Amino acid sequence: MVESSTPDATTAVVSVVVDADPDDVFPMFTEPRGLAGWFWPASFAAIYEVDPRAGGRFTFRTAGLAAGHNVSIRGLFGEVRRPRLITYIWAWDGDSAPASRVTVRLSPSDEGGTSVVVTHSHNPTEEQRDDHLKAWHESLSRLADHLAIG
Repeated sequence: MVESSTPDATTAVVSVVVDADPDDVFPMFTEPRGLAGWFWPASFAAIYEVDPRAGGRFTFRTAGLAAGHNVSIRGLFGEVRRPRLITYIWAWDGDSAPASRVTVRLSPSDEGGTSVVVTHSHNPTEEQRDDHLKAWHESLSRLADHLAIG
C-alpha cells in the first residue's frame, strides 16, 4: 500500500514496501530498462537517459504523444549509494520554476522486501508539490505492481 504525506508547503513524501531486495530495487531508479517498467504509465512511450553517478545527468522524456504534449524531466545526480540512497535535482523542461530535489531511500523492511521512500522537496508552490505527490503515488504503485509480477 502506497502512503503519502506533505510535511510542509514544499515537500511531498511517498512510500511503499515492495516485494524485492534493495539490490533489485535500486536499478529500477537508475537504469533505463528498470525505469521503463514503472516510471510513467505504460501508455506513454518514453526514453530514459541515465548516468547514475555523483554529477551524472539524466533525462526522462515522453515520445509519441500528441503535438505539444510530450514532457521532459532533466536533472543532475547528487549522491548515488547503491543500494540505499539516490539524490538528484529535478527540473521540467520549459518550466521557469526553480529546480526541486528528490531523495530516494531504500531499506530492508521488517515485513520483508524493501521500504521505498521518495521525498520530493523544494517544490516552488504547493500546487507543484501536490502534483508531484500524486504522480509519485501513482508511480510507486506501478513500481510495486511491476516488482510483484517480475
